[in-house]
Amino acid sequence: MGEMILEIFGAVTGLLYVWLEIKHRRSMWIVGIVMSVCYIVVFGVEALYASMGLYVYYLGMSLYGWFKWGAKTQQQQPKPVHMNVSTAWITAGLLVVVFGGVWAVLRFLTDHPAPVMDAAITTLNMVATWLLTKSILEQWLLLVVANILAIILYAHTGLWFTTGLYAVYLIASVIGYINWRRKI
Repeated sequence: MGEMILEIFGAVTGLLYVWLEIKHRRSMWIVGIVMSVCYIVVFGVEALYASMGLYVYYLGMSLYGWFKWGAKTQQQQPKPVHMNVSTAWITAGLLVVVFGGVWAVLRFLTDHPAPVMDAAITTLNMVATWLLTKSILEQWLLLVVANILAIILYAHTGLWFTTGLYAVYLIASVIGYINWRRKI
């Protein structure tokens, strides 16, 4: 019962996080910290180790994002930008290397039920979050793919509130992309 309450609370804070992300607000990073702690526990209990690790990463990136975006006013916060060629190459390299590493750990060192799917979700989200700290528009495209995969995985494991959250995230990713694109 406690796990379900924590999952519901994590889903609610996740909805708030994505709304603040779409609005490009610094406060999303604080909400991200709270959401991360909730999902570290939820995914740990479900033995979804890469998803749990992803939320450990989110916790760190939320702290980093909070400080990187600093105490600037909304008008001074970073504006969304398109990915440049060098960042695209770094992004592609990160996707390949991180996926390979996460998959290998899950496949050979755990009893994970879906190592490829969880590694893909984790990798896409990690790289997208790194792009978010740089306010790069294309992070939303990585999130669209990650959210589709997450819906499939979390529905399969019976995490219904989390599946619902990722369905909302999928819609929000499209809205976020459109909203940020208008600001460029």
